[in-house]
Amino acid sequence: MRSILYIAFFVWFSGYTTLRAEHFVGEWSDVIQEDESQRTTLRGKQLVTALSEKFRTMKNYGVSFSVETGNQQIKGNYVVEGNAYNLNIGAAEVFCDGTLRYEIDKQRKEITLDKVDKSNRNILSNPIRAFDFLDSDYSSRLLWEHDGKAAICLMPQKGGKTGTIVVTLVVESLRPTELQYDFDGERIRVKIEKVAPLTTHIARFDRANYPNYEMIDFR
Repeated sequence: MRSILYIAFFVWFSGYTTLRAEHFVGEWSDVIQEDESQRTTLRGKQLVTALSEKFRTMKNYGVSFSVETGNQQIKGNYVVEGNAYNLNIGAAEVFCDGTLRYEIDKQRKEITLDKVDKSNRNILSNPIRAFDFLDSDYSSRLLWEHDGKAAICLMPQKGGKTGTIVVTLVVESLRPTELQYDFDGERIRVKIEKVAPLTTHIARFDRANYPNYEMIDFR
């Protein structure tokens, strides 16, 4: 008959080895998670950098899109020439010369004038920077990549912008297909329908074209 001391030692040793095994598995799991986090961060940064550089080299281009928020869908488009752009969506039209932004409300017959917020990455507020996240207040992380597409989450760094942005793109061509904005629970989805080079000059703001419009200056 085995002694009580032997049995006690066996029970203790079995428990010890189980705890050591669980500890080892836990440590290994942490290593795997850390490696995966580093991989998704690096891949996300790689794709965002490539996307940003592509749009920086496209001096003149046009983008067609549709905005989905709630049960509404609104189509829009904008054209870019250097640092200037002309955006149309619904009853609104926006002209920007790179410094000042003129928002035309055709229903209210109002013109809202304001300075350009160059740190803004919202496609409706600053479309020139909608796909350019270099030198921005956002850090990037790959969400998924399969079937030739990838989605990258851009998160505001501490003290930076609020809200997250998810960019979906075709990996090979770096063509964006979708933007998703989440600002404190307010979600907006933008489907990118077309991106094409621009061969003509864009329209510029001319006050004479809006003689009966009220000018609201927020500069």
